[in-house]
Amino acid sequence: MKGKKLFLSLTLGAVLLAGNAVVSTSVYASAGDSSHTSSYQNQDTTLHSLPHGVKLDRSITPIASLDDDHQTKLDAVLQVAESKLGTPYRWGHNEDRGQYGFDCSNFTAYVYHHALGYKFSGSSRVQARSVGNPVPKSQMRPGDLLIFDGGRHVGIYAGNGRMIQEGGGLGRVGYLSVAPGSYWSKHITAVKRMF
Repeated sequence: MKGKKLFLSLTLGAVLLAGNAVVSTSVYASAGDSSHTSSYQNQDTTLHSLPHGVKLDRSITPIASLDDDHQTKLDAVLQVAESKLGTPYRWGHNEDRGQYGFDCSNFTAYVYHHALGYKFSGSSRVQARSVGNPVPKSQMRPGDLLIFDGGRHVGIYAGNGRMIQEGGGLGRVGYLSVAPGSYWSKHITAVKRMF
């Protein structure tokens, strides 16, 4: 069968390939060669795969699924994040562990976990180093994970020049400006695409 193409039809909607990539369409591969796989992209460029450093927690039912479009995922992320507006800053806390409040990175981990089923580190330094797919700051879009000062702070870009985050001088979950010229805009060191 060398050189002949094999066609594999995926009836379950998703297959885990090479660690984190989830393919939600068909896969083509030459016999004995798995390098010719293709992953599905919607017209809105939403990748139906997990970002770097993220696992899917199948023990919960998130608001949005891996196969949903960008807007549905964004709405889910903002719904979870906004449900925590005003929650106080507590270093090392994450409400998934039965603790009240959050620090900045446990807040972002909590939001993506309940919105999308993502599971990843609650450490801001780890999020900076190994979570999400880096994109240029000029391509920042709502739903992206924002990294400040190399991982000293993190937040989620909400659109319209604002991020939703925990702490950041507010001492609680709230919105802060990341518009050009703002304090936080000057401190962005990475933008991570999460969906």
